[in-house]
Amino acid sequence: MRLKKRLNNNAVIAEDEQGQEYVVFGNGIAFNVKKDDTIPENIIERVFFQKEKTLFQQLIEEIPQKYFDLSCEIIEYIEGNLKSELSNSIYLTLMDHISFIKERAEKGMLPRNSMKWEISRYYQEEYKLSKKIVELLEEELEIKLNDDEAASIALHIVNAEYDTDSVHESMEMIHLVDDILQIICYQTGAESDEENLNYQRLVTHVKFFVQRLYQKQRRKTKSMLYDMVVKEYPQAYAIAEKVKQFLEKKLKCQIDDEEITYLNAVSF
Repeated sequence: MRLKKRLNNNAVIAEDEQGQEYVVFGNGIAFNVKKDDTIPENIIERVFFQKEKTLFQQLIEEIPQKYFDLSCEIIEYIEGNLKSELSNSIYLTLMDHISFIKERAEKGMLPRNSMKWEISRYYQEEYKLSKKIVELLEEELEIKLNDDEAASIALHIVNAEYDTDSVHESMEMIHLVDDILQIICYQTGAESDEENLNYQRLVTHVKFFVQRLYQKQRRKTKSMLYDMVVKEYPQAYAIAEKVKQFLEKKLKCQIDDEEITYLNAVSF
């Protein structure tokens, strides 16, 4: 790829051999490469394709370098702690969020997060990480934030982990996780004990189950397992059927028996 335009010290517009343009991130990339020169692959850290390019270019041109660098540092910190690569969407959503955070804090306009309880409970790792990020932002920007802000940052992380189309969709997924867990706990008489390992396993399985539903990545289970669950675990299967009926009504979609069998097999 060849450098076409400098956006800031660490971001440029690049063009491939077919004339396709991209936004490319790399530490000091704008200093190390001149216009129309080939960008060495070893200094390219992230590439944003055509679908994302226009939004990123607009955002990068609008926000100060300080917020760009701080956001990249935070995203690198998140990926290092989660030990996974997040969707490119987090650069857009979190960078935009952070670029306005100082102004909102100074004006006393930090919004409350109505899903703080669910996020802190079902996405504990992301929430704990976000609280550390809040501490970093408070120190770096000399502002005072709150736990609602930690929940909002955690939601951006969840959104990037699930690679959903919007934060709104991630919120829907978190609500759905809570709904399913309430059904299961009510039907089994189990308590939602966050210190209980079995409950934590259940939360994890339900989160993955909901993620597959939204991403249409259905897990096909052999009919032998389906028949065995129906026969050997009728009470558990009856609860799974209640979950299925709830989901079909709420999501207005058809949930196949194999998917519910999987939920049954890993959760009860």
